[in-house]
Amino acid sequence: MGVEYRQTPDILSAEDPEQRRARLEEHRARLREAFGPFRHTCQVATVHALSAEARRACDRVFAASKTVYMALGDIAEGVTDASAFHSALDVYWNAVDELGEAVRLEEP
Repeated sequence: MGVEYRQTPDILSAEDPEQRRARLEEHRARLREAFGPFRHTCQVATVHALSAEARRACDRVFAASKTVYMALGDIAEGVTDASAFHSALDVYWNAVDELGEAVRLEEP
């Protein structure tokens, strides 16, 4: 998901509202395609996590990704501005960092 999220600022920089909306909808379609493998990876990581903290961290990554996706929909619809994406993305990357730390702290 992060690979797709890195492409988002360029899409959000489109000045023409209709062009930005169309590009965001295409982008969201790619995110939906990537979501299946992402969800599967989160489920596998949760099943194999040794600690409750790692399971919770994985759940936070999953939830944060959904928030980013929903924010992009709101931006495409003109309900909110691009700052919603950046705020949601910060939460996503923090959750990814927390997951990495939780996994590193697990006993082998």
